[in-house]
Amino acid sequence: MSKKRLFKRTGIVLISVTVALFIAWQLLKEFKIKAFVVESIHTELNHYFVDSVHFQIEDISVRFFEKKIVLEKVAVNLIADQKDTIASLELPDLNISWDDYWKSFNNQLYKFNSLELKSAKLLLPLDFEKIKRKKASRPSFDGKFELAIKELIVDDGEILFYDQLNQKSGRLNADYKLVAQNLHFKKGEIPEKLQDVAKDIFLEFHNLTYFLKDDLHKVDIETLSFDLFKQDITLISSHFRPIYSPDKFAELKEEQANHIDIILDSIQLNEINWQGDSMISVHNVFAKNIELNVTKDKNYPLPDDRFVPVLVELLKNSDVSIDVRECVVQNMNLSYYEIPDGSEEIGLVRIANILGVIENITNRKDSVDKYGTDLIIKANGDLYDEGNLKAEIRYNLNSNYGYFSVRGSLEPMSISAINQYMSKSYPVEISSGTVDELYFSYSGGNKAVSGEMRFKYSDLKIKFHKILNEEEKGDKALSWLANVALPQQNPRDNGRFRIGKIEFNRDTRKSMFSYWSNSLVSGFQSTVGIGKASRIEKLDKKEESIWQKIGFGKDEESE
Repeated sequence: MSKKRLFKRTGIVLISVTVALFIAWQLLKEFKIKAFVVESIHTELNHYFVDSVHFQIEDISVRFFEKKIVLEKVAVNLIADQKDTIASLELPDLNISWDDYWKSFNNQLYKFNSLELKSAKLLLPLDFEKIKRKKASRPSFDGKFELAIKELIVDDGEILFYDQLNQKSGRLNADYKLVAQNLHFKKGEIPEKLQDVAKDIFLEFHNLTYFLKDDLHKVDIETLSFDLFKQDITLISSHFRPIYSPDKFAELKEEQANHIDIILDSIQLNEINWQGDSMISVHNVFAKNIELNVTKDKNYPLPDDRFVPVLVELLKNSDVSIDVRECVVQNMNLSYYEIPDGSEEIGLVRIANILGVIENITNRKDSVDKYGTDLIIKANGDLYDEGNLKAEIRYNLNSNYGYFSVRGSLEPMSISAINQYMSKSYPVEISSGTVDELYFSYSGGNKAVSGEMRFKYSDLKIKFHKILNEEEKGDKALSWLANVALPQQNPRDNGRFRIGKIEFNRDTRKSMFSYWSNSLVSGFQSTVGIGKASRIEKLDKKEESIWQKIGFGKDEESE
């Protein structure tokens, strides 16, 4: 046989053997490897979920020299009893890599370096109760082998949460990334919790958008991170706002409602523990750099059936067991805009640079027994960027009618600053005046409060708008009479100090902000003479103690 013919025959044999080996590998991969992988994962998933799981792989590629297995077009569908998909996962490809063949495939231990899922598209119901899990009753992978993965990475993922089965457009959607380290499913063991199978799990969402059920509000979040083992949540750059402008919002609501717009730079929740939708506890909450803007148009009616509960009533009526040990707020700016009835002008109340701490936010009896009956709010901020306003509010967690007490003070400032609100909402304007010293203390429940205001002021002058008198002369006369009748300073030259009476019956259809502010207005009116004083004191020249300033140790004297 000639060399040429021998070479040709050898080539044909080699090609035939290669083709045969390729066909054999494809058959082996299709009927053995693929079947084993699909069956193992399918069985494992159905072991943890009550509903039926369908698991599919279009192709498996083993790249020997790259030490990698690639699963292409992976699909996982969770099917409900009605044969409808309630959750799904779609993957263009899934990459499994290892460092050493001997160490990775030895003695029934599959040990991989990484499991990487690219561009995973996840569809889930917003109500997680629809996904029914059950506790494991046998070891992972039926005890046939151990599985160890150094790092699980889900990158460039997309997630969508929906409300109804037949409307899966979603109320919440986001990009996400998941990293889990040192996963280990031991042969013959039943994992009880995530810590039994992983060293750490970190989940991060990006560009998250959530539409509320009322179809009027949305939340945008740049980054939302979960460290599942440290039980921490970090939120970066979020914006809660109505979908519509204040004008359009009020028109759609057709009633008085707060148009609330909140921009929050960051918030961190530490040591979180939750059990489904029934219980949540948080050790610390830290929030900073907050812009809170509230707008209310009073040209619309208040609904007669509305009842706005106070904070402790919200806690008591909640279906969720809540326990937050401490919430710290740093650098918050609050702006309240109000459009009075019959007007298009906008009144403004602004408090800047707010620092606050809220302690013992709970509706759990064991926490109340351990930490006390008071939910405490301590805060201070700059009123109209001038005087520092301080307040301490204590809610009684055992009260059946929302009992609370308030103590506070205001540093010296110009009284005329409040014209930004008062002159738009009332027919009165402060021409001049100075807050020399102000302390207040009052208490009550969800319907009424009473207390006292110790308000030292000087050079107070007011004027009335033309809303009361069409004639300018009449306006001036009324303003002159008011300034003659009302004391321009407190205490007066003779040392008589008028203690203001805080007394206010709440319209329960209105917010707590309205409740607090109107309570303080009643004390202001009583102090300047529009209403009866709580009492009159004769001040001595000696310095008062802090207890005397807030109303203790004083001898009452009739007016």
